[in-house]
Amino acid sequence: MTNVPVMALFLMKLRTPVSVLRFIDRFKGGRLERVALWAKTLLSDYGDVIVEAGKDMRKHPVRSSFLLAGITGAVYAYKTNPSYQSFQQALLHSSNDLLQLSNAIRNPTSDSHVQSLIGHMNDGTLRYTTLGVVSIVWTGDFHKDCNVYAAQCKYLKPQWLSFHERVADVGFCGRWLVLDQKMADFDVNSDEFSL
Repeated sequence: MTNVPVMALFLMKLRTPVSVLRFIDRFKGGRLERVALWAKTLLSDYGDVIVEAGKDMRKHPVRSSFLLAGITGAVYAYKTNPSYQSFQQALLHSSNDLLQLSNAIRNPTSDSHVQSLIGHMNDGTLRYTTLGVVSIVWTGDFHKDCNVYAAQCKYLKPQWLSFHERVADVGFCGRWLVLDQKMADFDVNSDEFSL
């Protein structure tokens, strides 16, 4: 009895009340009996799946641990997937960090990247797309409300082969990777040390 998972025991206990339901004659063959039969079948199937999964996990513990680690990692990445508002906050925070430095010690790479992103944000050409576990911020050619012909023509829209050139940032596990990389040494001007 100890080899059976707890959830399977719980589901086995649930089978008994559903199976002993007695229906009044006027409900026999009706919608209520079909719903009860469907629920009983569903619980039975899930109970069997849990029992089989427990047996398989005991049979292949290494494979099971990798699978559980992968599922846990995917769920964590999904739950901590950053939003567009978090990108805007990180961008404004980076801009404020750069504004507190003089031009002599400000990193030109960090400054040009942040100024470019702020320009696109002010123009309304930054786009946000989430893929569940990862988010992508990319630049478009036109504002999303622009209705000129060039913005509507499907032949002039960005092509998939050149999409990687438009990616401005990638968000994963609550962080914006490109922005963090560009802001790593934002207070170190490499031109200051060149002779």
